[in-house]
Amino acid sequence: IVFLSVGQFIYRKGYDILLKACEGLQDLCDVYIVGAEATDEYLYMKDKLYLNNVYFIGFKQKRELIEYYKAVDVFVLPTREDIWGLVINEALTYGLPVITTDKCLAGVELIDDGQNGFIVPAGSIDDLRNKMHFFINDPYQCIQFGKKSFLKMQNYTIEQSANEHFRAFNKVLSS
Repeated sequence: IVFLSVGQFIYRKGYDILLKACEGLQDLCDVYIVGAEATDEYLYMKDKLYLNNVYFIGFKQKRELIEYYKAVDVFVLPTREDIWGLVINEALTYGLPVITTDKCLAGVELIDDGQNGFIVPAGSIDDLRNKMHFFINDPYQCIQFGKKSFLKMQNYTIEQSANEHFRAFNKVLSS
C-alpha cells in the first residue's frame, strides 16, 4: 500500500506524527510526502526511526502532483490544525480514501468516517497507525473507500458551488 501526503514541513501539518506512526510499518507500505524540502528535523527523525519506506519529495507543480494522486492508494493528512485543507478535496476527487484528523475542517465535512476514510484525533500516533493498518491489512478497502470518495465529490463541483452561491444571493436580494 502506498500512502501520500501533500503539504509543507511545518509543525501544524503533523508530519512528525506520521513518521512516528510509520515506525514498524517499514516492510508493509511506502509513504510519500510531497510539497517542500524536508527540514533537518524530519530527515533526522526518518533516519532515527529507520524509515527506509518514507520518501520526501520536494515541491511539485499541479500537473506533476496529479501523477502522485493517481499512483497511490491512500491519502493521509495528520494535521494538528487546518482551516480547511484543500488537499482533502483533491484526494477525494482522485478517488482516494483519506485518513485525516478532527482538526481538519475539510476532513470533518467531507469524510464519512469508516466509509470513504477515517477521522482520527489530532496528535494520536496509535490511531493513525491503526487506520493505516486497516488499509494495509485489506487493500480491497482502498478501492471500496475510493469509490465512495469519488462519488462524494460529485456533489462538490464548481457548477454546484456556483448554483449554491446564486441561490444564496437571490435569497438575500429578495429579502
